[in-house]
Amino acid sequence: MNNGNSNNNNRNSNNTNRVRPVCCPVVSSASEPVIYDIPFSSIVAAFEDCIKEKMSSKDCLIFFCTYQTELKRLWDEVRTGRYYPGTSKCFVVKWPVYREVFAADFADRIIHHWWALRVNPMFEERFTEQGNVSKNCRKGEGTLAAVKAVRKMVDAHPDWWVGHFDLEGYFMSMDKALLYEMLDIFIRDNYKGDDLECLLYITRVITFHCPQDDCIRKSPVELWDGIPPRKTLFGQPKGKGCAIGNLPSQLNANFLGSVFDHWMKEIKHVECYIRFVDDITVLLPTREDFAALVPEMRLFLAEQLLVRLHPKKIYIQPVRKGVLFVGAMILPGRTYISNRTRGKMYDSIRKYNKLAEEGKALENLEHFVQSINSYLGMMIHFESYNIRKKVMYMLHSEWWKYIMMDGKFSKLIIKKRYKSREQLKARIRSGEYKRLLTPELETEEPTGTGQ
Repeated sequence: MNNGNSNNNNRNSNNTNRVRPVCCPVVSSASEPVIYDIPFSSIVAAFEDCIKEKMSSKDCLIFFCTYQTELKRLWDEVRTGRYYPGTSKCFVVKWPVYREVFAADFADRIIHHWWALRVNPMFEERFTEQGNVSKNCRKGEGTLAAVKAVRKMVDAHPDWWVGHFDLEGYFMSMDKALLYEMLDIFIRDNYKGDDLECLLYITRVITFHCPQDDCIRKSPVELWDGIPPRKTLFGQPKGKGCAIGNLPSQLNANFLGSVFDHWMKEIKHVECYIRFVDDITVLLPTREDFAALVPEMRLFLAEQLLVRLHPKKIYIQPVRKGVLFVGAMILPGRTYISNRTRGKMYDSIRKYNKLAEEGKALENLEHFVQSINSYLGMMIHFESYNIRKKVMYMLHSEWWKYIMMDGKFSKLIIKKRYKSREQLKARIRSGEYKRLLTPELETEEPTGTGQ
């Protein structure tokens, strides 16, 4: 939410200093009073957390050109209450369905990490107290952990009934005012840091920010025609929706869902319950138990969280028939990869095979191996030996010049001489590079004993 003060600072300064910022006092602008006296070191820590595994990204490299100046500017904006998010990038992904994704300005991502470093430990404590039933956007959790948790429930109760539910347009239907009031109460009750007021200020700015009002569309505008209005921020009324792609949106979606987790576990005493973002799996002894619970679920979500169960995505059946959950088909005693996930893998193979046919295998080698190994790495936890074996026969013959597959069909391996590091070493060892590195070799007299 804009506090009424506009931020006219230019974040794209031409300052090219690349000296590492130090965690010492930095003089603020004399014209602006300090409202939130946070240390400069906290911004540096957020910056370092932000760039983990992101050093090669274009936005990160651009920011690095002037990062000392930009961090100082960002610190000044926050502590004087003038911070407001900059322009976002927006694009459309086509698979598995058309979906709108927002990418915040890099400086704003630093603020996102500053906020996350403070709220996430409190969120994690809450999730742990609830029995870790939430499996998304958490360290040590994820899709595989979610599958294993559901598998454990299915194996323990093979004669029960299973219900699978989906929250309709979860991110787009989140109410900003409701979310902020919940966050405000939660943070005031649980946060013990000296920068509480600054944290509440940043929470307010992040929560009420509408990136769709100031963004650059990186995809052709016509691609948005493939997205239903209820699934895009551009189709939402003011005060509704959170951007898919931003760190705070992921954390807030999980936090809001934890309210429902609490109701299911502590109020309704549902023993077997797992949630992954907006996908919910519940096991109950009988179908009649679901007939009583589902209307209550629908009412609680609508009245307390202002979201609703998707009316066309409610599946209730005996456990022995299996449950489809986060890319896996889970049955008593066994787990298979879902047809949808398998189809995505086959599509990826066909895409890379086409590149191989065009003679572009070597230049796309590492991306190809990473893509296929991501599927193989997941499948090794399921009953998928024959599918993994099939992958070997689907690969274009051109790929086998550069790769091997281990004996269990669980991993593609790039042959040593084709690894980018090895190729770089080979080029450095070549005569051309040696002449550049050690030019004195060209003028050195040859040694020998004979004339």
